[in-house]
Amino acid sequence: MRLAVYAGASVALATGVFLKALHQRANFYSACVYLSQSSANLMILTNLCLLATGFILFWLQRLLYGPLRPIETEQLYERAWFAVTETCLAMTIFRGELGGWFLVMFISLLVGKVWGWIGEGRVEYLEQQPPANPRLFHTRLAVSLVLSVLFNAFMLRYCVNTVIRQPRPDMMVMFGFEFAILTLLSASTTARYGIALAEIYVTRQQLKAKMDERRAEIREARLEAIREHARAGESSPRQISLVRTILTS
Repeated sequence: MRLAVYAGASVALATGVFLKALHQRANFYSACVYLSQSSANLMILTNLCLLATGFILFWLQRLLYGPLRPIETEQLYERAWFAVTETCLAMTIFRGELGGWFLVMFISLLVGKVWGWIGEGRVEYLEQQPPANPRLFHTRLAVSLVLSVLFNAFMLRYCVNTVIRQPRPDMMVMFGFEFAILTLLSASTTARYGIALAEIYVTRQQLKAKMDERRAEIREARLEAIREHARAGESSPRQISLVRTILTS
């Protein structure tokens, strides 16, 4: 309910600001210039962009991971709080202006960390117990892990190229190190998932071999019992047909 009220108020404020700019300026370009020159307007529009980004990420998370368990939600809150605190403390070391692009990079870094934590938790869950719907679970997890690796690698490449073009000690260096760590962690999580899949496959093959061996032993025991019975007396047509059925099964 609170989230719905907040979303409605944000959309209403952003719509009012935009309509006011269009009313006071003759064309669209002038309205955009007017919006960019007001701190209050920028704050309202930034709030709307953050809200839209949050909704997109929420539905993407529901699509690829499904609903989160209560323990996962609690762990994400704790780890996200520490991640934000550490990043803010690291910002004091580097020089640079805090603008809109810094906010985009900060949100991207936080999203990459949270996405990686969810994937790591799901791999640990897979190692502990089999999922209820294996096909859906593995499809979601594989796609999400691949997206995590690609996103972190793309952001790392962007940070490296930016630092090469503008070699100065600013916050892009910090983002580069953070995304390098995230790329390694997401790749290790993907490799861990591959090892878990290999272990599941080997376990199933061993179980199948044991079941086949057990069926062969039972079939051999039945045949031996029928032979012993046949030696004791004359074989009837029913016994002969039963032997043929066992041999062909």
